[in-house]
Amino acid sequence: MRPPTTPGRRWAGAVVASVLAVTAAACSSGSGAAAPAAEKSYAVGVTSYFLSHFTPGKSIGSNLDYALFTPLTSVDTATGKAVNAMAESIESADNTTWTIKLKPGWTFHNGEEVTAQSFADSWNATAYGPNAFTNNYMFAAFKGYADLNPADGKPSKKTLSGIEVADRSTLKVTLTKPLSLLPYVLAQTTFAPMPKAAFSDLDGFDRKPIGNGPYRLEGDGLAAGATKVVLRKFEGYKGQPGNAARIEAKSYQDEAAAYRDLQAGNVDVTLVTGNNLTNAATQFKDRLVRVPFPAVVYLGFPLWDKRFSDLRVRQAFSQAVDRDTIVKSLLRGFGQPAKGLAGPNIPGGGDADCAACSFDPARAKALLAEAGGWKGPLTLWTYQDPLNTVLLEAVGNQLRANLGIETVTTQAQPVDQLYPNLTAKKIDGPVLLYMGAGYPHLYALADQLFTKGSGTNVTGYDDPKFAALRDRAASAGQDEAFGLTREATRTALDGLPLSPLFQPVGGLAHSTRVSGVRPEFLGGAVLAAVKVG
Repeated sequence: MRPPTTPGRRWAGAVVASVLAVTAAACSSGSGAAAPAAEKSYAVGVTSYFLSHFTPGKSIGSNLDYALFTPLTSVDTATGKAVNAMAESIESADNTTWTIKLKPGWTFHNGEEVTAQSFADSWNATAYGPNAFTNNYMFAAFKGYADLNPADGKPSKKTLSGIEVADRSTLKVTLTKPLSLLPYVLAQTTFAPMPKAAFSDLDGFDRKPIGNGPYRLEGDGLAAGATKVVLRKFEGYKGQPGNAARIEAKSYQDEAAAYRDLQAGNVDVTLVTGNNLTNAATQFKDRLVRVPFPAVVYLGFPLWDKRFSDLRVRQAFSQAVDRDTIVKSLLRGFGQPAKGLAGPNIPGGGDADCAACSFDPARAKALLAEAGGWKGPLTLWTYQDPLNTVLLEAVGNQLRANLGIETVTTQAQPVDQLYPNLTAKKIDGPVLLYMGAGYPHLYALADQLFTKGSGTNVTGYDDPKFAALRDRAASAGQDEAFGLTREATRTALDGLPLSPLFQPVGGLAHSTRVSGVRPEFLGGAVLAAVKVG
């Protein structure tokens, strides 16, 4: 569910989009307009990326977006199940044609009623190619998407044939093929509704949106050069209301700047990543909430390179890497050594589905010898990022020591250069990459990494057995889909086109002024849950 140039979101300084630079930093209460003394108010800082767009079709799905908008569903972090938010019910007999009924009484921040047409208009605007909305690709599974996004020429239609407004509270949705996990997909703010006012001035709406979430945007919104916005509790919200009356969101260039403000006593809460995690674990102790990101850092093998065509070679490389040492020494414990594709924080994840992910240097050397050994130099690749460079060098040193490969070098390219080169099969060695789940389910990771034609399948993997199991999972009921997705994932990892190394972990550090700090799926603090005092 993510385009080729956005393999994931930022983690530990990684230059990745989609959606995990999930920040919840705070700023000094003196950095903006002061709130009334009796008002429960706190400040939250975000990276400047979070203040780039607020329109659902353009937003990045940050915690700010979820404060302003409420989609049809959300994911219960306790059970990992998709539950209804604005939806009263979401039903389908075949997982292709769906009927969605809305809860009554919901309104936008301007008082307009949220109807089925509100969702249809928002979705059509995003899916319409000429609008060039960033999240357009998320509607590719909807019937009629090709008509709105032709390879050549102008679209023949402006609305998706797969979206029908049956009445004010009922939507009929038709997909191009079965997808039982649609309720998980619909949990993203991309699928939030927009009011009528949005369509008379889409650019203006992007700067000052009118949402249906627990908080509304106050003041001028994203005025030219704005580095902060103010969120005000929406008293007409029909869901779980926010705890704070007012939230000031100020942008930072990076998480490190926000953390420095936290240390100075000027910040209430911030996402901490990279080298700052060790310091935060000592300084903030019980005020550091661990954040397991829905992602995996892996070593991908170029299956077009004949040197990696033998499964035993890939197994040898995988078992020559000491994941525990990497997590303990380089990440200072802020990571989970991978035993499978996904950690337990991702619905469907948590299984030890990678048999070759155990550290066994003797077995690794024997496997490589059985495959004919290694001849010549080895180049390892990644995208440009300081932490990636350190990780890649550590992997190279372990391969050198445990497999006896004498000449191991590393190469880093800009992310927007590396992915096209991988697609063109111009990379001649294993590649270290980060992949975040496009939506909260193991299926999303497996589909993104192992499906033929996926922009983030960088290994060239193509297995009919995996594809069949994936399609069965998409067609099955939600409970059955868990088991089938796990089976499909094990099938792919038995073939080992890539070797999971670890699931990344960050932290939400906060001051004594606030409590109730907890992460949402992508890692940012749930803004409505934060309590002041």
